[in-house]
Amino acid sequence: MKENKITAPHGARRVLILLGIVVCIAAIVGIAVAYGKLRDIWLEQCVITDVASQVSITDGKMVRADVIAYEFGLKNGANLALIDFAEKRVETMKKIPNIRDISIARHLPDKVSITVEERVPAVRLGIMGQKTDSGRVADTEGVVFISSSGTQMLPMIREATAPGTKKGQRLSGRALAALRLLETCRDKFRELAAIEADTSKPDYITIVLGNDYSTAKIAWDGMDDPSDATQSKLERQLNELTKAYCSHVDSGIRIWNATQPGKVYADTQKGSL
Repeated sequence: MKENKITAPHGARRVLILLGIVVCIAAIVGIAVAYGKLRDIWLEQCVITDVASQVSITDGKMVRADVIAYEFGLKNGANLALIDFAEKRVETMKKIPNIRDISIARHLPDKVSITVEERVPAVRLGIMGQKTDSGRVADTEGVVFISSSGTQMLPMIREATAPGTKKGQRLSGRALAALRLLETCRDKFRELAAIEADTSKPDYITIVLGNDYSTAKIAWDGMDDPSDATQSKLERQLNELTKAYCSHVDSGIRIWNATQPGKVYADTQKGSL
């Protein structure tokens, strides 16, 4: 009798524990089933049945809406809830360097708006000694991409060797310095009317001045590592060149030399000035 009295409470506890486990399992299964049903209902609401009314894409001149729709998998039958828009955004921008940014707005449950911001060409890119147009351009950030529409009047950067900076890459070193040089001429020293920059020389950049097609050699401290810190040195050198160029000291000047800080020399048919 003593043994029964001792073991009976333990048996009851075991029964209660088992019952508790069964209840917990049942609850978990019930929650899982309910979640699955709710998820199925939700997914049904996110299916694209009419692309025209459910998907809005604001495109640009070069990258069309149908290209973006294809890259994101936006078509009838696709499920917006199953598309990883963040991942698709990164992949698309890497694949199409013409795109500067993509903004995505989900309108739950079954609509999405996408806005594409394209890069704006700032310069054309070519190779020294080659007359053919490569179609390569770069924006103000130095990102290289392909564009041939409406770029004929842009200034040209001639890189030293083929194939030059490839699309999807960024200009660096002397090519980036040439970009900053042409930008600064456009924004602050329009009197120079710089239309081309040759980066093939080791010690300076040669620019072509559009008013009379004379040339100018220019160099500044830090030109191979362009930054905000070296920008002021470039502007000081361009300021000296502009003053000399606009002085009209001699109409026969064909080559300007602004490779020395604070000094500008000129070569004429009669000699050097």
